[in-house]
Amino acid sequence: MATYTREDDLVIALQEATKAVTLSGRFDPVPGGPSGCYNTDAEAANRTTAIADIYVAWLRKTKSVKLTLVALEEQSGEVVTNFPEEGVSAVSTLDTSQQLRYIIESADDRGFAVDATLAVTVSDPAVVSATILEAAAPEGTASGKDELLVVALAPGSALVTVADPANAEVFGSDSVDVVPGGVAAVVLGAPVVEEQPAPAPEPEPEPTPLPEV
Repeated sequence: MATYTREDDLVIALQEATKAVTLSGRFDPVPGGPSGCYNTDAEAANRTTAIADIYVAWLRKTKSVKLTLVALEEQSGEVVTNFPEEGVSAVSTLDTSQQLRYIIESADDRGFAVDATLAVTVSDPAVVSATILEAAAPEGTASGKDELLVVALAPGSALVTVADPANAEVFGSDSVDVVPGGVAAVVLGAPVVEEQPAPAPEPEPEPTPLPEV
């Protein structure tokens, strides 16, 4: 049995586009044919590949978004804990000096990875900030895959959601709890100006005893 791969999408899409254009009568092999027909190789090819691109986009549309927690880090970048095995820990609690790093995986309905354009939202932006880091960006990512970085801002709870803007039903999310961290600074209130207390009076010297006669 032949194995279907994601690259076969291109072949199938081009075949179906060629059929569609041919059956619609859009190819005109005779120069100077009726208006609206394509009668040069370049025009026919452009029309066919444009339709093929539509088929490929449909075959590869995003059907699922998955977030996998991979690390709990200090905001300085120091790793506190790694989660190399999926499902080993469901930690979603961090303190105000930490951040969570996730890998984002998008797939079509056949399970093939797709290069999706995703957006992130946070239910309470005062609690955490969330940023999608793209593997294709010049700076790349440590994992070589798209990542989500969730940074703690203040104690509280927030739902972080990564979704396909074109289809709100396709999303991945995690609920994050932020707890207070250790004491990092001491905040002093407004200064109070006071008079220094007067020094205590010195004790009077004891009288010197008279010599005995």
